[in-house]
Amino acid sequence: MSETMMKIYNTLTPDAQQEVRDFMMFLAQKQSQTPESSEKQLQKDWGKILDKYIGSTKGLWADEDPLEYQKRLREDREIG
Repeated sequence: MSETMMKIYNTLTPDAQQEVRDFMMFLAQKQSQTPESSEKQLQKDWGKILDKYIGSTKGLWADEDPLEYQKRLREDREIG
C-alpha cells in the first residue's frame, strides 16, 4: 500500500481495519475467479442442457438414408 493509504488504515479502528482486510480478501478471491473459467463452466452447463434435447431425436435417421428420403419426396410430387 502507498504511504497515504497506510496512514489512513492506521487511523481506523480495529473493527474498521478488519473490514478493510476482509474486503481485500474478497477482491483477491474475486480476481482469482477468471471470467474464462466461469465461461467454460457456462458452456458445460449449456452442453448438458442441449444434450437432453439432442437425445430426444437421436437415431431418428438410423434406418433411413436422408438423400434417398429426399429423392422419394421429389418423386411423389406432381409438377404441373
